[in-house]
Amino acid sequence: MSEIFVGLGSNQGDSRTILQQGLARLAEVVPGKLARVSGLYRTGPVGYTQQPDFLNAVALFHGEPLPEQWLQRLLDVEAELGRRRDGPRWGPRSLDLDLLAVDDRTLETAHLLLPHPRLSERRFVLVPWAEIAPDFRLPDGERIRDLERACPDEGRVELVEGSEWAAISPENDQA
Repeated sequence: MSEIFVGLGSNQGDSRTILQQGLARLAEVVPGKLARVSGLYRTGPVGYTQQPDFLNAVALFHGEPLPEQWLQRLLDVEAELGRRRDGPRWGPRSLDLDLLAVDDRTLETAHLLLPHPRLSERRFVLVPWAEIAPDFRLPDGERIRDLERACPDEGRVELVEGSEWAAISPENDQA
């Protein structure tokens, strides 16, 4: 089984509930099982800053390494839960699901880059990711914990709630 990491974010409506619904729906439709989920973090917006704070988390799934299929399922769940893509880039969104990494694979297609191209610059991704998989290594050999420590982003990332926010039980597989 492969390790698949997914970033979750929301800053519109009841973000906590939307993230719970998004994670639960993902657990139903992706080719894998939820293994771990980080705590829930309040973070300041990046890029387009004239918007509310986000709630962010990272989830680890164990599953089939089918990146294009994973991406499509993430986009489908976003749409099901009201995501619209007609606003400014990096603007407000009800649900944002990002495929961060699939094992230590690299992939470049017209629609997908793995690992996620800006993750080393995103504290709001690295902090929750380091919580659940600090020793995970990217294709270049960098560990998540080291990227978090070296991250140039000084944005606020504040733990709001432990992993119980997810309201679903990850599998007990610690592989």
